[in-house]
Amino acid sequence: MELLNDDRAGRMLDRLFDADRASLITTTVLGVIREFGIDTTQLHNDSTTVTVTGSYPGADGRTRGGKPTPAIRHGHNKDYRPDLKQLLFILTISADGAVPIAYRVAGGNTPDDVTHVPTWDELRDLVGRSDFLYVADSKLCSKLAMGHIHAHGGRFVTVVPHGRREDTWFRDWAQWE
Repeated sequence: MELLNDDRAGRMLDRLFDADRASLITTTVLGVIREFGIDTTQLHNDSTTVTVTGSYPGADGRTRGGKPTPAIRHGHNKDYRPDLKQLLFILTISADGAVPIAYRVAGGNTPDDVTHVPTWDELRDLVGRSDFLYVADSKLCSKLAMGHIHAHGGRFVTVVPHGRREDTWFRDWAQWE
């Protein structure tokens, strides 16, 4: 235990950042899907901010070791702490047992709605097909994201935000019937 300290942990995290994490994670996820027969016909996605304190001069989006660093930034803080910086954590799980399938970290001022196209593309590449059902919150409900998924043979379920023309039309129709 005396060999475990914050300096050693920091060095190990630096080495993990520099490693080919994408290949490691992809190999692990595909192995779990195959070994345990995880059903990937329905994948659920959500994102949340992770609030951090302290100074992170190296986490500014610059490239390090050929990869961009996550940019810890001020953004729309869901913890109501505009004084603190944050990252955006994006997670996709299977409907079959809520098994984590993919995750990404984006800069702290990244809006949720722009994350769906790259996330869906990553999932399509990972599972090797586009016909899975992609389930996400109302931030998916954009012409760009839904159009991209549809154009590539994908399917999706989302929530139409209140106040959209489609929502108003449906509410009027439902009351008329």
